[in-house]
Amino acid sequence: MVTCSEAASLSMHNLRFGFFDDSGLPRDSRILMFYSFETEENLPRSGILHYHLTERRFVGPRHASELTSAALEFLNRTGRIPFESV
Repeated sequence: MVTCSEAASLSMHNLRFGFFDDSGLPRDSRILMFYSFETEENLPRSGILHYHLTERRFVGPRHASELTSAALEFLNRTGRIPFESV
């Protein structure tokens, strides 16, 4: 698990991301990752994000733009997506 360098929103504290590398999904087309953070009320939140490389977007349930922006930064920093995808 890697801590995001900049929590994209004041409402998300201790934002962390990690990868499900053995998810069974083809790595050349999809990235499955998890996230966790605490709210301003110190409530823990966590979930899964599914990034489709060909479509250059997250698929599945909608998430807050602050979360997906921080996730894209994480994917770029870890070398999982090229810079121009961000």
